[in-house]
Amino acid sequence: MKNHGTAVTFYRRSDGALVGFRARGHSGYAQSGSDIVCAAISALTQTFANGLSNVLQVPVECVQDDQTALLEAIITPGATEKQLEQAQPLLETLLQGLQAIERSYPRNVRIHYEERR
Repeated sequence: MKNHGTAVTFYRRSDGALVGFRARGHSGYAQSGSDIVCAAISALTQTFANGLSNVLQVPVECVQDDQTALLEAIITPGATEKQLEQAQPLLETLLQGLQAIERSYPRNVRIHYEERR
């Protein structure tokens, strides 16, 4: 079975505000334990999820499954507009970091966008 890399979907509202992401799949760059692409993606996404909930204290729903290499973090509808606004620089930083990885390793990372209410 061919590996298609890690797919990262960023969720945006219709007004353009980022509200979360979903990263799924193994990058396939190298064997587990030696995969620098996977390590970079994991470090960025986990740091983001922790920063959002523990530092900014924005209500976020996180789903993690190590077996399927899934991490999803979405700001809940209960977040205030101020909390959503405070989260934007962190989300944009995550997006830019993952875009840099995608440029360097296009076979191992793909970024998509999806509208979410």
